Amino acid sequence: MGEVYHGSSQSGISRLEPKKSTHGTFVYATPYKELAVIFSGRCGDDLTYALYRESKNEPWKLVERIPNGFDTMFSNSSSIYTLDDLTFKDIQTGFAEVVSEIGVVPKKEENIENVYNVIKTLASQKKIELYTFPNRPNKIPNDDSDLIQKEINQCHRENRQVSKNTFKRLLYLHPNLLSKVNNILRELELGVYSKDDLVDIFEEFVVRQMLDVSHEQYLTSSIISISNIYPELLPLFQKKLLVLDKSHDEKINYIIDFLSTKFPDIPRQYVEQVKKHYLNDNRPFNEIGKEIRSQINKLDAIETLVSQNINSNVAQNSILIIGPMGTGKSTIARMLSTNLNMPQISLDNREQLKQFYSNQKSFDNFKDFEFYLTGSVLTSLSEPCIIDFGAGHSVYENPIIFHEMSKLISKFANVVYMIPSENKEESMEILNSRVLQRNKNLTSPTLNDNRHFITMPCNEQLATIIQYTKDKTPEQISKEILDKVTMNNIQELSHSPKI
Repeated sequence: MGEVYHGSSQSGISRLEPKKSTHGTFVYATPYKELAVIFSGRCGDDLTYALYRESKNEPWKLVERIPNGFDTMFSNSSSIYTLDDLTFKDIQTGFAEVVSEIGVVPKKEENIENVYNVIKTLASQKKIELYTFPNRPNKIPNDDSDLIQKEINQCHRENRQVSKNTFKRLLYLHPNLLSKVNNILRELELGVYSKDDLVDIFEEFVVRQMLDVSHEQYLTSSIISISNIYPELLPLFQKKLLVLDKSHDEKINYIIDFLSTKFPDIPRQYVEQVKKHYLNDNRPFNEIGKEIRSQINKLDAIETLVSQNINSNVAQNSILIIGPMGTGKSTIARMLSTNLNMPQISLDNREQLKQFYSNQKSFDNFKDFEFYLTGSVLTSLSEPCIIDFGAGHSVYENPIIFHEMSKLISKFANVVYMIPSENKEESMEILNSRVLQRNKNLTSPTLNDNRHFITMPCNEQLATIIQYTKDKTPEQISKEILDKVTMNNIQELSHSPKI
């Protein structure tokens, strides 16, 4: 039985439990105690430091990529936990790490008062080769230009398109790479960054620091870098820092207004609703800030999803069917699929959806999951399809999230809202009767959900076609929909009518 080590900024842990990370949900450890010390730093990534060795017979090389970086990321106290290696296995994470799928009780805890002091001691003992900025081993270019390709490779690993934003944080920490990044952007025809854009990028990271003080944004490092590369911008950078000293209400106003410029197409009334909500929130600013930061991250991810291109043939010739429970969406979708010789996709069919969507995100609520599921399917279609939505996939209470869904669905020419009649109460009675016939054990909350789906205006706002179904057979409904849809190649797609 051997031993492995786990470094953490948290002391007094009686049992280490698996946590979700890049490679899965595991307890991470290493056979090398010096690595556990490094990993116990409070932050750091490829843009701020490098850690590698070229053979097992040499010490690890730890390279500071930004000025003052080590002072920031290793300024904390930490604990090194010694663990039995019985449950650990090597899954080739890229570092000398091993993982356990189950929780582990530590054998011993060693407290470290200052991580950086211990790292410098390890360097003096030749257990680590320490390179402080701007020193570099031969493998790493002096200008850190290798980081450009690292960012591109990260996009490819995560199946993301390279965009201008791909290089935002890189330029924030390494403004000396501006011209080389712009050369890449020109080749990709993505537009370029100007020197003045660096001020706006810095402001964004100042806001991130304000929203969550525990999540280090390396403001000092960025200030030092900009003073060395573009000293004329230094006063503007320093002015942006003043926001950190504002009062609670001033910060709220500043943040919400800043975000409204970052997402300019969000209607102003929604922005003011958010501002009013947080100005009346009595929680400490750090709690509010973390919540806003979470919402920003979610909106960033949503914008990335919604902004993806959809093939014009798919957008013009697909048919989206939306509506509350009991309208017959799946039945009509099957008939249209048969008559048009087009694939049918049901957003309620979990097995079918696995080819479009793998749940790799953690969701705070079910509506977020529904949004990402719907968006992932619609942006990954390779041919025209008939898509029947679940009752909730087109209804969103959050006005900003619904605004984003509207942007996505508006790319499709044929969005059919199925409902029994114009009268909402009548429609609800008809649909709930059908739902109860299918499942007599349904409870009142489920029926109330249907009332919500009917009374919310979302479906009417998304639809390009409203199809009333009262007193009509499925064959009549299908024919009426076919008469109303706009499809460039409907004659080529359709079989001889069966309705």
